[in-house]
Amino acid sequence: MMIEDPKDQNAKKDNSDQDTIQRIQVGVVGLVAVLLVVSVANFVLQRASDEQSAIEQIQAEALENAGRIAAEAEPPPVQVQTPAEPLAEMGITPAPVQEEEVVEPVPTVPGTRAQVVPDLEPDPKLEAPMDKEP
Repeated sequence: MMIEDPKDQNAKKDNSDQDTIQRIQVGVVGLVAVLLVVSVANFVLQRASDEQSAIEQIQAEALENAGRIAAEAEPPPVQVQTPAEPLAEMGITPAPVQEEEVVEPVPTVPGTRAQVVPDLEPDPKLEAPMDKEP
């Protein structure tokens, strides 16, 4: 009968554990590689197809419905002639008054004063205008 050395048993056990771990690692890497290849192929085929995706179909239907509802709800807008000044359109500068538009003054009762903002009135104590140097 042959007696086995305990060192040889430990060495064989260590080798079998390492082989098992290595096989698991190779299997996981292979699985990840296959999933990656399948995902890339799916992406390429989806982009190459001429069909609309479900999201694109929903968006197209919503756009058509919104246009139809807007057309039914409002009459077509009346063409209004706007000034050719972009700053006036944005409200940065006042728009020039057209000749057709006449601004009528607000009627006041005689003997009363119109509403005035006190901050915008000139100070009566000032004798000379402030924008000119003496």
